[in-house]
Amino acid sequence: MKPKLALAAVVESREDFYSKRAHLIEQELSAVDWLRQACDCVESEPIFSSKQIPAFAEHARKSGAQALIIHIPIWSEPIFSVKLARQTELPVLLLGNESPETSSIVGLLGAGGALDQVGIDHIRVTNHTAPENRKRVLAFARAAAALGELRGRTLGLFGGRSLGILTAVADTAQLQRLFGVDVEMVDQLEIKQLAEALPDEEVKRHAGWLAGRLGSVRYGGSFTTQAFERQVRSYLATHSLVERHGFDFIGVKCQPELSDGYATQCVAHMLSNGDLDADGAKPTLVHACESDADGALSMQILNLVSGGKPAALLDIRWYDREKDVWTLANCGALPAALFADSQDPSGLSMIAMQEHVFGSGGGGALPAAVPPQPVTLARLCRKDGNYWMAVLAGEVVQSSPEDMRRSTPVFPKAFVRTSAGVDFLQVYGSNHIH
Repeated sequence: MKPKLALAAVVESREDFYSKRAHLIEQELSAVDWLRQACDCVESEPIFSSKQIPAFAEHARKSGAQALIIHIPIWSEPIFSVKLARQTELPVLLLGNESPETSSIVGLLGAGGALDQVGIDHIRVTNHTAPENRKRVLAFARAAAALGELRGRTLGLFGGRSLGILTAVADTAQLQRLFGVDVEMVDQLEIKQLAEALPDEEVKRHAGWLAGRLGSVRYGGSFTTQAFERQVRSYLATHSLVERHGFDFIGVKCQPELSDGYATQCVAHMLSNGDLDADGAKPTLVHACESDADGALSMQILNLVSGGKPAALLDIRWYDREKDVWTLANCGALPAALFADSQDPSGLSMIAMQEHVFGSGGGGALPAAVPPQPVTLARLCRKDGNYWMAVLAGEVVQSSPEDMRRSTPVFPKAFVRTSAGVDFLQVYGSNHIH
């Protein structure tokens, strides 16, 4: 879906100046057609009086606008921008031009300074014709849309804290206050109970579909056909419970109760985070391992900002100083779409399923290496009760079989080069990254 914007053009309030610059206003209003094409815009008439603002603000609210872009084609009274921001209560971007004829920069600085004085955060873009600035505007629009989409969603957490990972446990009131996200706790015993009650024919259909599309399925040890079936049952049961409870994204504890007492949850993790199962194409459902609340929230943000692309949870395993490459690994599964290539857009054929290294309940891990591609790495961290977000641009590099063997061979991995060096380990706030 396109981001939905309130686009308000503020202009000269003095009638004689307005009439002299009407042609500049018309040119500027036409010049932002690129924004109208990229976003769903709720537009104002040119605003030259404070009297026009309440009606437009109400219209923007009723239309579900997720952000406010104040277009300043010529000089305009800064108070108009303050009133628009106050009455819409949306994230704000000031959009101007650098034409010497318009005095747009003067108006933008006046509006920006006024917003600063009253404590309203905002972004300023002074030249909307430059490609890099258009990219900034659209990034703002996607971010604001993601924030709007996040509010009112429910995170379902199955099970409590896993393996003593304190960073995976969040303050539910803080998540509601900062992000508008509700958290509902469910005992992961529900997954096992519902899984065992599923019709055999439905389970066999999904298991057959998955086994037929994976690169290989090598049974052995605790990874039996029965354990594989329990993993598939876990996926179907989790999917049903998500619908029953109305969850928008989830975390599942898995270890040790399900991994030891029923089956590892790697199949559920892979298929939920992916965009395909036996029923065909489907929306991704963020599913965080180890019931990681901040991890699930980080993944949901990445999913929303990217327009629904699969997101993943990995551990930071090792930093190779010589190659300047980070080894990122998951304990059992990543969304298969991350392994996709031109031959197999699903990515499933790249995965060689085999016995897991933990979990007496049985089950298989789904190892593969993410192929070279640009990625965004991110994680919401907390320090002394306050959230901050680590964001890194990364490039997945080509890996070798030796790279895969060096760190728990059955774990799926990404080998990533970023601008972060080993000093990153001194400040980063979690063992998980996304």
